[in-house]
Amino acid sequence: MNFAGILGIIAAFSIAAFAILDSTKNPKIFADVHGIVIVLGGTITVALLSFTFKRLASAFKILVRKILSNESDDYLSVISLVVKLSETYRTNPKGLEALLPPKAHPFLRDAVQMVCNYGFNVDELDDILSNAIKGKTKRDEDELKVWHTISRFPPAFGLLGATLGMISLLQTLGEPGAQSRIGPAMATALIATFYGLVVANLILIPISEKLAALSTSDKVMRQIIKDGVLMIVEKKHPTYIEEYLKSFLAPSLRGSTNSTESGGAKRAA
Repeated sequence: MNFAGILGIIAAFSIAAFAILDSTKNPKIFADVHGIVIVLGGTITVALLSFTFKRLASAFKILVRKILSNESDDYLSVISLVVKLSETYRTNPKGLEALLPPKAHPFLRDAVQMVCNYGFNVDELDDILSNAIKGKTKRDEDELKVWHTISRFPPAFGLLGATLGMISLLQTLGEPGAQSRIGPAMATALIATFYGLVVANLILIPISEKLAALSTSDKVMRQIIKDGVLMIVEKKHPTYIEEYLKSFLAPSLRGSTNSTESGGAKRAA
């Protein structure tokens, strides 16, 4: 369970609730069906017009898995495993699969199977693994496009709700007692804008940023695995492989792979 993701969701709703309760003596004014329907209904409608239902359902399922699950890229454990595989390959090329733990990264498992079962040379492996990384990056970009697109619309629909509210207000200015209704009417009109900003800035945009960060991290992991497997096949020295792969990481993250358990973080292919 990803406690940071859950805490972020709780914090977002808590901030919205605090803003509502602390900004007015009558919080019930925020229970405005007009604003909620325009912002949420409009955003959902545009999402359905922009993407197929299947693509939206897939994006939502992936979001739940990535945000709530405790997926992380443990680079050092993967590097440690690659180094161990390189040591074995120098004496027993067919024994690599036996060293893979059950939770080994799926991309590493696929690459090792290509080495052991298909006998691809370095150039062929490079082509296949590079294309696999490009394919995964493209899928991540398509997934991100859904959330980036959806996050653009709530503020616009909030403004639309405010505009409609102002139009309704201006139509009644000539009526008796209209002056006393200006303040409450303007407050009600701006509630739609409030909902649009909350949905975009506390929910959808953070989701997009989180998914982008996870995609970048996963791409680095796959690049480490690809280069590591290629150097294994080239029978590079294990120390060289370790130092080369650790150069992908920031100095504060390099540490020592000797004390790290092998296996790597499990991530969906």
